[in-house]
Amino acid sequence: MAIVLYIGGSKDGDKGVLPYGFSKTRADTEHGPEIYVERMMDAPGRGRMRVMVLEDLRDDIAFQRLNQHLG
Repeated sequence: MAIVLYIGGSKDGDKGVLPYGFSKTRADTEHGPEIYVERMMDAPGRGRMRVMVLEDLRDDIAFQRLNQHLG
């Protein structure tokens, strides 16, 4: 089992497992659909991490949010 970190929308945070082989996921919210895509990001002191990021979120903002989650 793996914990998937979702960054950038209403699902922001730890949300459980992403089925094996998935690289894209969708959440239907009251504000419309949110599309998440898999990205490899460099986390200082932790190496590269695979995270699910809101599809249209800028890289610099996604990196900032990743660092907030990692503390």
